[in-house]
Amino acid sequence: MKALKRIVKIILFLIVAAGIGYAVYMSYTQPLAVNAIMLEPREARLTFTESGVVDYEDRVYVYPPVGGKVLEINVEPGQTVKAGDAICMIDMSDVDFAIDEANAQIQSLEAQIRNLDTERQRSNDSLAVQKNNLAMELQKLNAQENSANITVEQQRETQNQQIELQNKIIAQNLADIERMEVEFNNTTQILYDNGQLPRVEYDAAQEAIDKVKEQYEQNLQQLEIIKTGEATADPEYYNAARAAIQEQINGIDNSLSQDYTSAMKDYYSAQIAAANVSVERLRHSNENAVVTSGAEGVITDLPVSKSNVASGAAYLAEIAVGRSLVMVYVSTNDINTVKIDQEVDLILRRREGDETYQGKVVKIDDKAEVKVSSLGMEERKVKVYVEPASHRELFQQGYDVDVRFLVYKKDNALILPKTAVFKDGETDRVWEISDGVLKKTDVIKGMEFTNDVVIEGGLSAGSEVISDSTLKELVEGVKVTTGAQTAN
Repeated sequence: MKALKRIVKIILFLIVAAGIGYAVYMSYTQPLAVNAIMLEPREARLTFTESGVVDYEDRVYVYPPVGGKVLEINVEPGQTVKAGDAICMIDMSDVDFAIDEANAQIQSLEAQIRNLDTERQRSNDSLAVQKNNLAMELQKLNAQENSANITVEQQRETQNQQIELQNKIIAQNLADIERMEVEFNNTTQILYDNGQLPRVEYDAAQEAIDKVKEQYEQNLQQLEIIKTGEATADPEYYNAARAAIQEQINGIDNSLSQDYTSAMKDYYSAQIAAANVSVERLRHSNENAVVTSGAEGVITDLPVSKSNVASGAAYLAEIAVGRSLVMVYVSTNDINTVKIDQEVDLILRRREGDETYQGKVVKIDDKAEVKVSSLGMEERKVKVYVEPASHRELFQQGYDVDVRFLVYKKDNALILPKTAVFKDGETDRVWEISDGVLKKTDVIKGMEFTNDVVIEGGLSAGSEVISDSTLKELVEGVKVTTGAQTAN
């Protein structure tokens, strides 16, 4: 009985083993069912679409030559104007007042030039009298020194004469100081402040005044010595007094030899010339009280109609000029694919269906602008100008237009899904079916799309390729059966 059971077990084991062996045999000898793609040439295209708007090619802004109240506005928004058409008229009463002020300034400067000669002559006459008086005092001083054996009364008289002479010298010092300070403030300082006099001459004039002030202080001290009677017959006194008088005479001669009026006349003449230029400019502005358009176009903005005030810092009117084009902003990531004269699709959204027309890129800005997307993200985009090739009447001002740009196009391209291509080391390969058997084929990838890739080499039209290269069952040399489909 035990022997029979053992025989039954052996038989069952052999049956199971035979089944397994048969299954293994069948798995290696039966073809593997897979999904495959039959390559057929077709067009490959890569595009991107941006939203645009119809607008004029450029803008011209009309600024007033002067500011003022606007008396009359001659245009309105949306109006077509030509170059030279009146935009508005400005009240020029402020300009008239400015012209009157400038003319008054010119007359004042001309009067000051005339007064320079008069004042100079008056000063020279006064200086000549002062010089003559000083010469006479010098003679008296020499006579006093030459007198000898004088009595006490004569000494007292001489002392009084010395005091009188010293007071005259001091008075002359004060007169010189006043005259020099007036000339310094009215001439030297003005010319220096306006860049008409070098620093060295300015400093020399100041030093001359300081020197006379120093002489004044010394003469005051000498007066006190004279009052004590100690200087009546002292030779040093006479030498010092003669030197003081001669110094004042030399100063007068120096003033008489200088003509400060020439520099002041040049200065006033320069101011007159500048004022005349200002008058001419104001008169020209006055002639342009009517502000005109500088170009032909359409008034798209008219701020002056709201403020009724003209200012040189703000434009009065905005004029749209040039062609009516589709303006579209392209991301800096894509702008290198956009070229002048490139053809694009212009898509007008309609309730009954989109309408597509041809257009051409005519201009590309040379800088990017920051734009905020619908999601609130900042993007760098470049403005591109597109001209409709036909049906211009459909592209009206302000219309929304989608612009489709062609990035890549190839006819008769071989295209596979990205899942069909795999990396084998550093090489791109596919599982190709050749005579019903799998093999690895090296390929060269070209342009890649979202899900597909263009095959530039390694395959040809009619090649049959496994669509999903990630299947574990794929082994080189395995027989396969396919439900081949054309790549699309």
